Amino acid sequence: MKPVIKKPVNDPILSFFDEFLTNQLAKVETNKFVVPAVNIKENDKEVVIDVAAPGLSKKDFEISVDNDTLTISAHKEEEKMEEGNKIVKKEFGYEKFQRSFTLPENIFDVENIKAAYKNGVLEIVIPKKEEEQKKVKKIQVS
Repeated sequence: MKPVIKKPVNDPILSFFDEFLTNQLAKVETNKFVVPAVNIKENDKEVVIDVAAPGLSKKDFEISVDNDTLTISAHKEEEKMEEGNKIVKKEFGYEKFQRSFTLPENIFDVENIKAAYKNGVLEIVIPKKEEEQKKVKKIQVS
């Protein structure tokens, strides 16, 4: 038989944590700040980063390379309207995220990075420099 733990009725510490956690969950829901999942694939010619970002459009994204850091960010402002009983109510919502990746120095051709957004997935193709594509070193097992 499992013991039953009952919460004391007037425990100020438990009340504080209940209120704190409830407020934090509310902030997460209202800010809608979510870091999207990514898949990273590599072959001899390029690296492809797929970012799961459904519900956005291509104009919502900003992609930049500064030194050796690739930064992907998105910002979407959405407006919801509800009508009823001669009152119009507006609610504004914001969705945003930012992810950064460090690119190994002098390996990628950052001038020819391409990006496309289709079916909720942002695909970023980062080509390798030609000299890096040719560097294949075979290692003998002894």
